[in-house]
Amino acid sequence: MDQVRTIRLYGKLGAKFGRVHRYVFNSASGALRALCAMVPGFEAELMSSRERGVRYAVFAGKRNLGEKQLGHPCGSDDVRIAPVLVGSKSGGLLQTIAGAVLVVVGAVMTYFPATAAYGPNVMMLGAGMMLGGIAQMMAPHQTTQDSNGLQSYNLNGAENVTQQGGPVPLLYGRMRVGSVVISEGMLAQDGKAQLVGGQYLSTT
Repeated sequence: MDQVRTIRLYGKLGAKFGRVHRYVFNSASGALRALCAMVPGFEAELMSSRERGVRYAVFAGKRNLGEKQLGHPCGSDDVRIAPVLVGSKSGGLLQTIAGAVLVVVGAVMTYFPATAAYGPNVMMLGAGMMLGGIAQMMAPHQTTQDSNGLQSYNLNGAENVTQQGGPVPLLYGRMRVGSVVISEGMLAQDGKAQLVGGQYLSTT
């Protein structure tokens, strides 16, 4: 049965449209329909979110709802909607958690005289790991395109072809490495040649 329930908005969504709303709905999808109908500009905000690289996580209480669960009854739990960056992924999740643990350990170390001197350094190390993990989760994954190179008999010798989006090496000192061909071409034109010393030399 439909009854008055609470919707909580987080992040920039809550700052723009208000953090707490109370409407009559029975499911998370009903909560979204109520917000779109009652809050001016909310539907347009959702429609333009994909272009801005933002999606949303929907919770019923502590349960994170999938797309197929939005229409399920939410019971007496509050519906919570939080914006999530499209680039977010679990690649740096472990690093972020480890950094948070180090921050807590460093804070605890400051309470003991024997380890108080090392506490701030451990906290700074943990904070750096957390920032690195968050940056890794927010960064989009770079995909490389398959090379479409064809065998050529015009040029001899080994040839390395790099793909678009691949890393460019930066070398220091003296090294013996293969080349990276960025662009190559051959121009053929008519002309006159003269035999000099057993070799043909172009005269045009």
